[in-house]
Amino acid sequence: MNPNAPIPNPLLPACPHRFGLADPAIERLLKDWLLLAAAFTGTQVALALRDETGVWYLSSSGLAPGQMAALEWTLAGGAPGHPFWILPDQEGALLAMETLPLQDEYGRGIGDLYVLSPTPHALTPDHRAGLRLVVGHVQSILAAGRHQLETRATPRAPAATSFVPGLVHELGSFVFGISANLDAFEARFAGMEDVSRYGATIRKSLDRMNAFIDELRDYGDPQRYSWLETELDALLKGVATYEAAVAREGNLELQCKIEGVLPAIMADEQGLRAAFTHLIHFMLKQEEPGGRVILQVEVRSEGERVDICGHLDGSSTRMKNVDLARLFEPFYFRTSGLGRLTLPVARRVFEYHGGSLTACPGPEGGVRIQFMLPASLPYPLRSAGRP
Repeated sequence: MNPNAPIPNPLLPACPHRFGLADPAIERLLKDWLLLAAAFTGTQVALALRDETGVWYLSSSGLAPGQMAALEWTLAGGAPGHPFWILPDQEGALLAMETLPLQDEYGRGIGDLYVLSPTPHALTPDHRAGLRLVVGHVQSILAAGRHQLETRATPRAPAATSFVPGLVHELGSFVFGISANLDAFEARFAGMEDVSRYGATIRKSLDRMNAFIDELRDYGDPQRYSWLETELDALLKGVATYEAAVAREGNLELQCKIEGVLPAIMADEQGLRAAFTHLIHFMLKQEEPGGRVILQVEVRSEGERVDICGHLDGSSTRMKNVDLARLFEPFYFRTSGLGRLTLPVARRVFEYHGGSLTACPGPEGGVRIQFMLPASLPYPLRSAGRP
């Protein structure tokens, strides 16, 4: 035992709820690799997977329940310093000697592999090489089954690759049939009283349905208008200038703060511009006269990875009763001036670019929408596998 280790906390708080993997076969493969890593290193090994909400999956090579609870509690407090101790109430303490980061195929951090031991000791070069192989295999397993990862903290709709395109086709056929019959009806009874008036009402409803089908098509698979090098700095300033008219009309303040110089990114410029426009428009529509919306963007670097990160802050408290974790869920929230799927489509566009889009409480009781875009990708990403 390290005499300088922190004193155990005898009253560990309840551990946060853990989520599992949708495919038991993938989970068995991961556990097999953890057991293999533990066997050839003579240590204990634990795997933690993270998303924007924190640790959502935790497994080990055979830690006791109290040790697992202590590890989970330690990780729930944020990324600990390395190395670090886990100190359960009853079972033996363990030192996390090594932390090996895990990344997805786009270079985004998705978790860590921890090498644990009751006493500090050095790993051999062969051990380290073997652990790197284990990390590579774990990353490959997760990449192959990423569409099956279950993150119930951010509910998702049925898979876009099958359900949504089929629904778009069926609804489109249905609307086309009604429209064709309405054309024939109006031609046949054009001279009858009120035909044109009722026909115009029906066409208005069909137009709304067609607009919804277009949104649904984008939600299922964001449209690829072009994939070119894009100056995000100019794009954001252009969107802010365009939405300034909405701000003036509502007696609102709109600020755009860009820290430093943003690197050019490979992007679908038209889709990304529409997503940012809809987000700023949405935030402005939540404000009362005299309110403000602030867009702040900066570049963040971690090793060789460079991300463009930013947030939109609103001052209004009108959304205090909204479950912000569900804000981008289809049909959960709708506001005037936006379609039924505008916000979910915006998230799909960010995911299509390898980024993310989330909402959380902001300063002074307002709302904050956070986003991230990778600064460089060698090729356009496929559409996100999960809507």
